[in-house]
Amino acid sequence: MMDVVDVTVLAGAIDDVNQLSQKINDLLVGSVMSLMVVTAVVAAWVKTKSVVSAGVALVGGVALWFAVMNAAVFRDSVGEDIAPDSGTAKSAGAGYSVVRVIEPVPGDRR
Repeated sequence: MMDVVDVTVLAGAIDDVNQLSQKINDLLVGSVMSLMVVTAVVAAWVKTKSVVSAGVALVGGVALWFAVMNAAVFRDSVGEDIAPDSGTAKSAGAGYSVVRVIEPVPGDRR
């Protein structure tokens, strides 16, 4: 059987691993993403010698960085975007779907 001391030590170890993984995540998102953005801008500049393409690379890199930082928000908003007005996608139940009906254009013989 596990003692109270063993459970406390295990909880402390789990908390330490959780904090370490959070720090690694912050390091990856902060330093690696900024390094990738700088590398993309420099590569675009060296390849084209154009301020416009370097600027586009900067905007694209920042947009990608924003998407990485807010991945959970984008993931959770997908269900909200396709939910019907009368409820949410989670409360719709099994077999429920959203159907878009397109009326034919008069005179169109496809």
